[in-house]
Amino acid sequence: MNDVENTVRETLARAAGRAPRLSAAAAEQLERGYRRRRQRSQALLAAVAAAAVAGGGVLGVRIGDEQGPSPSVNPLSVPSAMITKAVDMPKPIGKVWPQALHKLPQKDGEGRKLNAAVLIDDHMVLLIASRGFERNEAIYTYDLAGKKLRKIADLPTSKGSETFPADFRVGDGQIVWWTASKEFRRIWTVPLTGGEVRQVVEEKVGGNTRGFDLAGGKVAFSAMEGGVFTVPLTGGAVTPVEGGAGLHLLTWPWAGSPADPGASAPYTHLVNLETGESSSALVKEGEQLYACGVRSCTGTTKDGKAFTRQRDGSQQKEIPVGYQIPEPPSQSRFHFRNMFDRPGIGLYDVDTGTFADLGIREEVASRGEVPRADRTGRFMSYHIKSGHYLIDLTKIP
Repeated sequence: MNDVENTVRETLARAAGRAPRLSAAAAEQLERGYRRRRQRSQALLAAVAAAAVAGGGVLGVRIGDEQGPSPSVNPLSVPSAMITKAVDMPKPIGKVWPQALHKLPQKDGEGRKLNAAVLIDDHMVLLIASRGFERNEAIYTYDLAGKKLRKIADLPTSKGSETFPADFRVGDGQIVWWTASKEFRRIWTVPLTGGEVRQVVEEKVGGNTRGFDLAGGKVAFSAMEGGVFTVPLTGGAVTPVEGGAGLHLLTWPWAGSPADPGASAPYTHLVNLETGESSSALVKEGEQLYACGVRSCTGTTKDGKAFTRQRDGSQQKEIPVGYQIPEPPSQSRFHFRNMFDRPGIGLYDVDTGTFADLGIREEVASRGEVPRADRTGRFMSYHIKSGHYLIDLTKIP
């Protein structure tokens, strides 16, 4: 049994002891703690998730982005309060929110799969070309209006690297990412306009990075064991950020705890490393939180109803249960959920109750081709037979 299978088995075992839902904190580790194996873990868990897509499962498990198994194959019990009646048959997303949908190229000229990484602005997206098991090999930009693909650079890999180029960020005219080996963490950059790839820093500290962002001319990141650090984009010394000890970076300037699986949801406690402001998510008696972001949290009430609300407890909204994820909604509004009238996944707007068919069917989900939400919550992207699609959530009124 390999590491990923062990992780899945242990995660489900922990979840069974906390029925009726799988801990989002445990699921979070599948992506953040095992970045190098993300695609493989997606495919492994998505094979289970296909049953939920087909059968209207109500449990949420995070697989890289989001996915969930059905009661028929999950050891968790499902209370009747969690099951709701079918919703109206959703229309295709291209008819519901045409202004938000973009079709992207699926492969580059060398046959490598392209994945959306950063929506740079309203007209430009950063695409990463990969081959095989998340072997990120090149960077491109794609002009959404002009439909033009432009190669920026090939991605170097260092000898002994255990983590391929990951966590791409764009700012100050630069594209930034990191790699890691058993002995070194390396941060890289290249001009957005193209040019030579340059190593910003090489630290003799092995292992993955837990949190990575840009912070006004600097790169900010967290070590797996905790602590937040910065290094100038131009290169120089790595410096601990005051107030960041023991914390993990969520998105600059917010860092928090906990970040590892446990009794509490990830990032229930946050600290603004620029201002010192802190935020602890409200938890009412009998509730359980599953995930928290900078603005909102997701959880269940003492009677098992799923909700999303602001960290201070305001603006609480019930999430219709069906296929759903233990994750703060993107833009504080959008959740994936299954469609009861046909096997597949749709996008649900908590604010308006609007539901759109993404065109994702059971056979697609079983291969791990589930939607990917970017770290900022601005967009989602996914591959299906008809193409590679990006949804700009900021364009949905």
